[in-house]
Amino acid sequence: MKSRRTMAIAAALALAAVGLAPLTPSAAEQGPPVAGTIVFGAETATGTQLYTVRADGSRLQQITRVAGAAVNPDWSPDGRLITFEWDLADDAGAVVAVINADGTGLHVPRPPDPGTFEGQPVFSADGRRIIFERFDGVADDSLFSESLDGSDFRRVTNAPPDGHTDPNVSPDGRHLSFVRFDQGVEFQQALTVSDVDGSHQRDLVPPSFDVGIKQAWSPNSRRLVFTRDADSHANLATIAADGTHLRMLTNYPVGSRFSAFAGSYSPDGHWIVFRIQDRKTETSGLYRVRPNGSHRQPIISIDNVTPRFIDWGNRP
Repeated sequence: MKSRRTMAIAAALALAAVGLAPLTPSAAEQGPPVAGTIVFGAETATGTQLYTVRADGSRLQQITRVAGAAVNPDWSPDGRLITFEWDLADDAGAVVAVINADGTGLHVPRPPDPGTFEGQPVFSADGRRIIFERFDGVADDSLFSESLDGSDFRRVTNAPPDGHTDPNVSPDGRHLSFVRFDQGVEFQQALTVSDVDGSHQRDLVPPSFDVGIKQAWSPNSRRLVFTRDADSHANLATIAADGTHLRMLTNYPVGSRFSAFAGSYSPDGHWIVFRIQDRKTETSGLYRVRPNGSHRQPIISIDNVTPRFIDWGNRP
């Protein structure tokens, strides 16, 4: 699994030197305004950078211009800040970074030790801490946390050899979800939950579900959205926090040209943002759908762009 992550980071840092293709909002169905702002990554001439957009496709703007790649963003609960994984240029590792919602104030709260990888950051439910994956470059690939200023560095999980990644905190602050790599089995990843301190871990779905590295809680902390079969025929799914009531929101079969990958719930819980990937052209479109799988609506159509790393926050 370490080699797969290393390859992924290297690929992100070696993005094709082409400008960002125009992101033309599609004509989604008219209805009441949907609250919040979506942040996502898209490829540019200087690597993957973060963009924000409203749920109707308006107010698109680029908010990072870092050397390397800005990936895996997460909104603070109040919508004022975004934390993200900064994959440094020249394959120099990754750090946890924080910016204001408008892209100003970029800083790294606590520079990591040389040779370590720190990424996949998310805010705690009260917005006072950041939880993230830390790989020490040798064998320990676990979850840690720190205060917003980088102090009070703490271990959260003791991971098995293949590691833990993609932490997410339930909005009620009680639980932590994350992706657990299956030991020794390629492309098998479980969706795991624990108490917020990392104790009492249990799998919601087994490693055979090959859970994609992006999952998120509903605002009421009762369900999670995730990607099933991420490395074959990826589809969008939700499940109750106790592991019951699995619901498939898309059903692309094996061999399909298209796949669906999870983003997150809207702040009001009435929508889920996700991306549909065209495997033939390697492009993706940004979409929203009701939690029951109905009323699918395009936000940014598939048109030579690749929105990824998607999170929907409280930003007005």
